[in-house]
Amino acid sequence: MDKKVILLVVALGILVIFWIPIMTKLGFIKPAERPAPTEQVRQEQQQPPPQPQAEQPAQVTQQQAAAQPTEIGEPTSLDTLPQVLEDKILIETNVFEVALSNYGGAPVPIKLKVYEYNDNGLIEMLPDNQIATPELKFNGGTVNANRFVYSSSLSRGRHPISSGSIQLTYTYQNEAGAQIVKRYRFYADRYDYDLILEVSDPTSFGFERKYALEWNNKLGPTELNLQDDYNSMWAMALQVGERVKFDKYQDDRFSRTDDGTTNWIATRSKYFASIMVPRSRTSIGARSSGVKNRIAVGDESVQTRELAIGLLMEPPYNEPMADSFSVYVGPMDYEKLKAFNESVVDLIDIGTTPFVGWIIKIFAIPIIWLLPRMYSIIPNYGFVIILFSLIIKLITWPLSKKTVKSMSAMKALQPKMQELKEKHKNNPQALNREMMKLYKEAGINPMSGCLPYLPQLPLFFALFAVFRSTILLRQAPFILWWDDLSRGALSMTDPYILLVILMVVLMFVQQKMTMTDPKNKALIYIFPLMLGFFFYKASAGLVLYWTCFSLFSFVEQIVFKRSQPAPAEGEAEPVKARKKLTYEKKKSGGSKP
Repeated sequence: MDKKVILLVVALGILVIFWIPIMTKLGFIKPAERPAPTEQVRQEQQQPPPQPQAEQPAQVTQQQAAAQPTEIGEPTSLDTLPQVLEDKILIETNVFEVALSNYGGAPVPIKLKVYEYNDNGLIEMLPDNQIATPELKFNGGTVNANRFVYSSSLSRGRHPISSGSIQLTYTYQNEAGAQIVKRYRFYADRYDYDLILEVSDPTSFGFERKYALEWNNKLGPTELNLQDDYNSMWAMALQVGERVKFDKYQDDRFSRTDDGTTNWIATRSKYFASIMVPRSRTSIGARSSGVKNRIAVGDESVQTRELAIGLLMEPPYNEPMADSFSVYVGPMDYEKLKAFNESVVDLIDIGTTPFVGWIIKIFAIPIIWLLPRMYSIIPNYGFVIILFSLIIKLITWPLSKKTVKSMSAMKALQPKMQELKEKHKNNPQALNREMMKLYKEAGINPMSGCLPYLPQLPLFFALFAVFRSTILLRQAPFILWWDDLSRGALSMTDPYILLVILMVVLMFVQQKMTMTDPKNKALIYIFPLMLGFFFYKASAGLVLYWTCFSLFSFVEQIVFKRSQPAPAEGEAEPVKARKKLTYEKKKSGGSKP
């Protein structure tokens, strides 16, 4: 067995190191370079917005700027704006670059400086930036304040900040002298910014009791696996203390208004989110909408999702209005979200499963806390996961030791159990009674084999949730071709499939060593293959954890086996002794025992 294992390990090592040359030599398809998802989708779905032509700014009246009412999420453009010069102000912090336009007095593109697409372009949080976001709508949606042209308190151009904060004010004034003012404050090291909306004379703009602040700019895909990224996109709100998820489509679309106290709203993709939190007063409701479309990206057909969400606000009637908001645009990093607003961490979707979610959360939160701190010491998440799996194996060592002893004792009892089965084959009750008696006399608990797996189940689901939903492992390199532990294999020729193969082989060897009942031989082959199919597209970090855990379990069983005393004379292992006797009988021409 040991020689076979050594040969298998050597063969797997050669396969890992020379995977791509072997695939090339055999004529298999090379792992294709995946298309940059943002560019692919943009080419399919949108046209560039029209550019302003005039050279001098022009004053825009309320009548010129008013537009037809639009549904939340419906694409808007600058077509209805007069031809005036667009002035852009670029605020550059340590974490993002945000360009604000006088067309709407709000951000147009927001690029994250720390996170990149797989083609090395900066992540764009407003990919469909045809109109400034968020949009301020009132008078039943017939007036969109983001179609007005504003004047700015800062000069046109770049304004970098490396510490502290910077303030920017946009002002629009109508013919009656009434003003809409948007005040922004951006911070050097934060993904959130402050927004204050002021309206000096709401009646002059036709304000009714309610207005909406809407995030209509859908998030774009950022990952190699486009479909998985789109499947992770949904909208959410915290209403009346309850987490409300908006992703129920009928005929590939939905549009709904939910009344009730709303603490925040958000849209998210796999690893990034846009969140709006009302500060000065609580929102009275949320509006949301979503549309699914099927597009072709390369040779694949992908079902996209376009989501939008908005806050409904009700300021005092016929009085000057001043409402403040916090807006987060960035990664779904647990600690960053918690620092922004503790309740928005539910957006990560960890521990939200009905009934058992709280158990998973007990394990998930320490993992999220521990892994980055281990990474600060070992700056490679692959080695962090290997060390983490070793720590878990050491913690479960006492349970594993008890299990191995129990399984060895069970194996020694196999001949007696077989005798009992033959003796009581027509009396199941008597067979069960005699087997329990046999277990008791031998001091064996038949359920002890399950003990090490009980604490591992919630841990496994917690790891699955952490690696699937948080940004910790995104584009985190390990070794060789494994340069992104957040993703799984994209094809059978993708080098990431090697991790799955390693895991399946190690599980097969481990189970073969621990098999006690020959009747369960089929499970030795079936279970690893089933798990391999399940892990095929799972996070490489999760596959690496399970592979290392299986390897450590394999070593553990070898240590336990060698530490056990050799059987006394005449007490050889029953299964091995029977196999030897059968072989000798066949060799001498005798009959089977």
